[in-house]
Amino acid sequence: MVMSLRYKKVLLINPPESGQGSATAAPLGLMYIAAVLQKAGIEVRILDAFLEGWPSVKAALEAYGPDLVGVACQTYARVPAVKVAGIVKEYQPGLPVIFGGHHPTLMPRQVLGHYTHVDFICIGEGEPLMLELCQGVPLADIAGLGYRKEGACVINQLRTELTNLDELPMPAWDLVDPRRYGTNCDYVFDGVDLSREPGANITYSRGCIGRCNFCSSYQMWKKWKFRSPQNVIAEMELLNKKYGIRCFQFNDDCFSVNKQATLDFCRLITERGMKIYFSIVTRTDCVDEEILRALKAAGCYAISFGIETASPRLLKIIHKPIKIERSLEAIRLVNTFGIRSLALIIAGNVGETIESINETIDFLQKAQPTAIGVANGLMLFPGTEVYRNAVKQGFISDDFWLSDYNWKVYTAEVSRLRLNIYVAAIHARRKLFTFFPLNALQYHRFFSREVGIAAMGLLGRLGWRRGNGDKPKLAK
Repeated sequence: MVMSLRYKKVLLINPPESGQGSATAAPLGLMYIAAVLQKAGIEVRILDAFLEGWPSVKAALEAYGPDLVGVACQTYARVPAVKVAGIVKEYQPGLPVIFGGHHPTLMPRQVLGHYTHVDFICIGEGEPLMLELCQGVPLADIAGLGYRKEGACVINQLRTELTNLDELPMPAWDLVDPRRYGTNCDYVFDGVDLSREPGANITYSRGCIGRCNFCSSYQMWKKWKFRSPQNVIAEMELLNKKYGIRCFQFNDDCFSVNKQATLDFCRLITERGMKIYFSIVTRTDCVDEEILRALKAAGCYAISFGIETASPRLLKIIHKPIKIERSLEAIRLVNTFGIRSLALIIAGNVGETIESINETIDFLQKAQPTAIGVANGLMLFPGTEVYRNAVKQGFISDDFWLSDYNWKVYTAEVSRLRLNIYVAAIHARRKLFTFFPLNALQYHRFFSREVGIAAMGLLGRLGWRRGNGDKPKLAK
C-alpha cells in the first residue's frame, strides 16, 4: 500500500575520491535513480563530489536541505562513502542516509552492523527501491531494503531484477554537467583529438554472460539484459544535440552479445547521419566481421576485450571458456578495420606462473593489439569465488572491508616483486626467463624497491622513524 510521501527532497551523492585513479565518468547509477524520482514528482539533486571535492558535501546539504541522502558505495570506494555519511550526520543527526551499489549489495549485514551513520541499504538495482522508500511504502514491504529495527539488522527478501531496461526513464543528464566528463583518451582518431573532447558514458546493458571467478557482476545484476537500440540512440541524440557531445563510451561488460541488436544500433546511427564516435567493451567471442564492419561505419573508434590471460590452463581456472585462437582472430580482425584494440590483462591470476605469463606475452606478440591494459594483481572482491577461496586459505577475512584500504590484491601465490616484473614484461611484450633471478636482474628497479621497503620495515621494528629529511631518526 502506497502512502503519502515519506521523503520529498532527495540528495544523491557520488563521493569524493571514489574513482580508480584520476579518471571519472558521470554517475549513471545515481542519474537513473534521479530520473525515476523526477518522473514521480519527487524533488532530487545530484552532487558529483568526485569533481567538486570534500567541501561541496556540507555546502550542498546546507544549500539544498534534503530529507533523504543517497550515497553511491562501491567496494573500492566504501571509505569515502562512509566519510560522506559522517558529514551528513554532523550536519543533521536525524537526516537518514541510504547506501547503494556493489558493496552494500555484497556485504549488507556488515555495512548496517558497523556503520551507524548508514540508516538504509539498497541491495541490487536501486531505481524501484528508492521510489518505494520515498513514496512511504512500509519498510518491511520494500524488497531488497536493509535497515535497523530495535537495534537489529533487518534484510528484506531480495527484489526481482529488472528485465526491461527500456521501462526506465533516460538518466537525469539535466542534474549534472555532461561536458565536464572526458573520454579518458590521449590520442587522435579520424582527425579528432579525443583528449580535448567531452565524453559521455552510456549504459547499453547490465550484467554479463560470463561467470569469471574474480567478478561480482552476477551477484549485482543476475543476468545480462540490454536496452533497445532505439532507446539508446534517443539518449545519444539528446546529448549530441543539446550538449554538443559527439564522443561516447559504453563501459558495459559485453556490448555485442546480441548480434542483431548491435547491427540495428549501428544501422540507426548511419541512417540518421549522426557524426559521433564511441568505444565499447565486449568479449572476443561476441564479434565477427559483419559486426565490426557495422561498428566501424557507425563511428566506433576503440574496442576493449577482457582477455585476462592467454593460458588455456588459467582460462579454465577462471571459468572463461574462450579459445585463444578466437581471441587472436578477433583482435587481428579489429585491427584490419582501423579500430583501436585494447587487450585487458590480469597479471597474477590464481595459478599464475612464469610459463603462463609467457603464454600471454606470446599471444600479445601474435595478436598485436593497439594497446594493453594490465591489472597489477588480482583484486579480491566479496561475493566472488576467488574471494571465498582466499577466505578459506586465511589470506583475507570479511574484517578487511572495515579497514581503510581500498582493496586487497591476491598475493598468496605470487609476491609483489613477481607481480611488478610480470606487469613490466607484459607491457614490454618481452618473454621472461625461466630462471627467476635473471628476471630480477633485468627488472632490477623492482628488486631495489623491495629491498628498500624491507629495510625501512626492519628499521621501523627496531624503533627508527623517518624524520623531515631523508635520514631515519630514532623514535623517542
